Amino acid sequence: MAEQSPRRSIESWAHDLPVSFVECRTMGHRWQPHSATWDREARAYHVIHACDRCRTQRKAWWTRNGEVTAAGYTYPEGYLTRDVGYVGADGRGVLRTEYLTRMFNTTTRRANANGHGDAAPES
Repeated sequence: MAEQSPRRSIESWAHDLPVSFVECRTMGHRWQPHSATWDREARAYHVIHACDRCRTQRKAWWTRNGEVTAAGYTYPEGYLTRDVGYVGADGRGVLRTEYLTRMFNTTTRRANANGHGDAAPES
C-alpha cells in the first residue's frame, strides 16, 4: 500500500498564499470581460472572463439564446489546494482571519504613516 504524504496545515497554506489569492478566496473573484468569440462549428460563443486580482479564468459556451451549455475554470499555479485537501467552513474561517491580518497590518502601516493611528478592537 502506498504511503500518503502528510497534509499541510490550512494555516500554513493560507499564510503562504499571495494576497490576491487570499482576497479572492475570501471576497470572491472580481470578474472582468476578457473575450467572446463565435465558434461556427460549435454554434456557440466561447466566453471568457478573467479575475483581475488572481488571474483565474471563467470559461463558458453560450448559445445564441444565452443558454450556458458548458462551463469551467482555469486557475493560476498555486491557487488550488493540492497539499491541503478540501477547504471547509473551518478552513474558510482561517482564510478570513488571514485576510484580516494582512489587510489590518497594511491599513495600520498606511494609517500610521499618514498620522491616523486608529486601532482595531481588541478581542
